[in-house]
Amino acid sequence: MTLSRQRGAVLLMVSLLLATIAALAFGMNRAASVEARSVRVDYERRAAGYLAEAAVANAKWINQVSGCTTQPVPDTPLGAGRFSASVPWQNKSAKMIDIAATGAVNGSTVQTLQRNKVELSNLSQIDSIKLTNNAMDATIDYARQDDDDDAPLSLVFQNSHALLYWAMSDIRGNSRILSATLTLTPYGSNGTGGAVAVHRLTTRWDDDDVSWSRPDDGAARWNGGDYVEQASATAGVAGYAAAEWNVTDLVAGWYSNQLPNHGMLLRLTGPAPTVRFHNGEASSSRRPTLLVVSARPC
Repeated sequence: MTLSRQRGAVLLMVSLLLATIAALAFGMNRAASVEARSVRVDYERRAAGYLAEAAVANAKWINQVSGCTTQPVPDTPLGAGRFSASVPWQNKSAKMIDIAATGAVNGSTVQTLQRNKVELSNLSQIDSIKLTNNAMDATIDYARQDDDDDAPLSLVFQNSHALLYWAMSDIRGNSRILSATLTLTPYGSNGTGGAVAVHRLTTRWDDDDVSWSRPDDGAARWNGGDYVEQASATAGVAGYAAAEWNVTDLVAGWYSNQLPNHGMLLRLTGPAPTVRFHNGEASSSRRPTLLVVSARPC
């Protein structure tokens, strides 16, 4: 084979190789383009769904803060999309409304949602009250068989728990619980502190006779309190800062009588230095508080 023919064969092979690479690259680019379009379509569909959900929330909000009306949500731009909602039931005294919501992205991808019989609360008239009726608190300690009324509430991991109770009668009748916050003030510094969990108690107790081994002066017995294992709320406690727990679901259950109200138990969730709080004998600014925010249904 002559040199020119050898060169021609090499060039042909190189050309075929380059053509193959180009074909592969084109196929990969095309596949990537198809995949990119699929990802974009899925993103826009999800985004439109979120916008429709936002329209539902907006419709519920504006009709609650305006004092139980039935106002629609106008076409509202948000980023690359927009949302709107209509309220078909035009009953000014309606306690519930229907909401038909729409979310759209880039004017082409549209998602709709229908929410029927949405309950409304009158957020133009909100009650905020610190519960005081029949309030009780106690510390139960593995090493003691009685409760010292003057001592602070003390938490020692696996050896000392705090009990708290408030009656729900301070809350106005026919209300909806919007939030409930438990606040405790440290008795001195809690140092590095630890995590403190709030649990729902399942047994009634008497603050005069409660101890680690019994809830009252009767025949009933318990071991450090009878409580639901799953915590209703958990918060970090440290230094001189007041500690807060969101116990909305717990208080709402008590108020609606869906849960028996035997109060709550607080405990350290792991090894940590002793944590102390002011008890109900302290001044009004330092004693345990349960702040409940509620509203009447429309």
